[in-house]
Amino acid sequence: MRILWLLAALAGCAGASPGSNNVAAPGPGPGPAPALSEEYRAMVESVERRFREPGVVTARLNEEVAVGAVRVRPLAILEDTRCPIDVDCVHGGNLRLRVAVSGLGETEMDIWRPLPIPGGQALRLNVVAPPRWSRPPPPGIDPNEAPRFGFSRVAGN
Repeated sequence: MRILWLLAALAGCAGASPGSNNVAAPGPGPGPAPALSEEYRAMVESVERRFREPGVVTARLNEEVAVGAVRVRPLAILEDTRCPIDVDCVHGGNLRLRVAVSGLGETEMDIWRPLPIPGGQALRLNVVAPPRWSRPPPPGIDPNEAPRFGFSRVAGN
């Protein structure tokens, strides 16, 4: 599928004559965003589904939420090397987040490692949205969407 897309893009470039400005004719103006393709819709849904799993609590930067008896507030993204959603990667990358957790204060956590919390439990960063893209996201996806983080409690390490 990606090869076909690349060939179509190259064919469009090859059809342009040197010196042409390739300016599109004015259209009817802004309107509703085109519908996502089935492929992109499935990609986005694979991320969104994880926010709806039982026990997952969603927070945005500087928003404090209760995850069971623990309060957590994401403060800053320190590192985001997640694999773009539209690329097949050998390694999923990482996301490191500075958080404030009741009983611990400010600390760092990442998406792959549960953070031990008082009481023999652990706090897990399950999912982050929006996903990263290798190129500009398709129409209908807001590239400026504020990050969301899905947290849950799990049994201790």
